[in-house]
Amino acid sequence: MEMYNNICHIEFEVKDLDLSKSFYEGLFGWNFAEFPIPGMKIFGFEDKHIGGLMQSDNPKPGNSPSLWFKVQDLDAMTAKAQELGGSVVAARSEVPHVGWSACIGDLDGNPVGMVQYSEEG
Repeated sequence: MEMYNNICHIEFEVKDLDLSKSFYEGLFGWNFAEFPIPGMKIFGFEDKHIGGLMQSDNPKPGNSPSLWFKVQDLDAMTAKAQELGGSVVAARSEVPHVGWSACIGDLDGNPVGMVQYSEEG
């Protein structure tokens, strides 16, 4: 049974990918792998995906880490968020080898990421 509306990815904005990778490897024992998006490394345990490090020139505490939720229908969930008073922070965009993502803002402007996996993802 497919599980939706659960956290599927946690993302940290970092200035230095290699230094941050070393920090989290040492702290939590995470395994890292390259990702097709430049400036990103994904992490997890063995073959279990947890999240990623995304290079940023100016990480802002409070914006990171960000949480991403697996949804069944990204467009429907984005529309539903707007109907409930939320906003669109980042419109639907393709994520290579994964599917599509979008980010909405809740009633207080907190970013909430959503991911719709492709059939292959």
